[in-house]
Amino acid sequence: MFQSKYKLCELFGIPVYVDLSFAILLFLFATSERSFSFGLASALVLAISVVLHELGHALTAGAFGFRTRDITLSLLGGCASLIALPRKAWQEFLTALAGPLVSFALAGLVLLLDVFEVRVENDWLRSVLSYAFWMNMMLGIFNLMPGFPLDGGRIFRSVMRAFVSRAKATFIAMWVGRGVAILLGLRGLHSLFTGGSWGFISILIAWMIWREGWREYRQALAEERFGGWSQDDFNARVSPPPYDR
Repeated sequence: MFQSKYKLCELFGIPVYVDLSFAILLFLFATSERSFSFGLASALVLAISVVLHELGHALTAGAFGFRTRDITLSLLGGCASLIALPRKAWQEFLTALAGPLVSFALAGLVLLLDVFEVRVENDWLRSVLSYAFWMNMMLGIFNLMPGFPLDGGRIFRSVMRAFVSRAKATFIAMWVGRGVAILLGLRGLHSLFTGGSWGFISILIAWMIWREGWREYRQALAEERFGGWSQDDFNARVSPPPYDR
């Protein structure tokens, strides 16, 4: 029977899946780089980097007692689907921050090769390592943007919860995130009209931020209005969003 995603492996007991849409990303990389082999290697570096980024979220949440259903790679990157989100502001802060920290740590590992003057004679491999450095730096920086529910948006919400309720903090974070989504969408449109091949990815990410922020606000509002619901009730009535993309 036809499936939309396939299991790759398990890491720390967490299933890792790849969605069929990830094939589009593979194609874009393979055709936009200077060689087919380098494009595929770049896509593999991206996949590994995203999985480790999401694993950072999952393991941090697990340390607080919140299990992760799975990690999925897709056209928009990846997401760790937590069965329940961290409830305390400081837990959400650390869980959100863990992903970008992993990305920066991976970039730092590549940088250490230069610091300790580890020579990589092969030009192709040196290019792949250089790509790994910049990809992880960009992955960390991009996810720190306050585009809720990206990591930066969750960090922003966790800070806002020191001043307002969780629902109000989510509402504020949602609209800040929508501002980021509009900018991303405009950037994507500009890229499409100027011949860029990645503009539609920016538009899809913008749409995801706009949609998922609203879904998560609905869930936070339901929790505030019907505080007697159990987590299972929330999951049944309002589909929980993925933790991150």
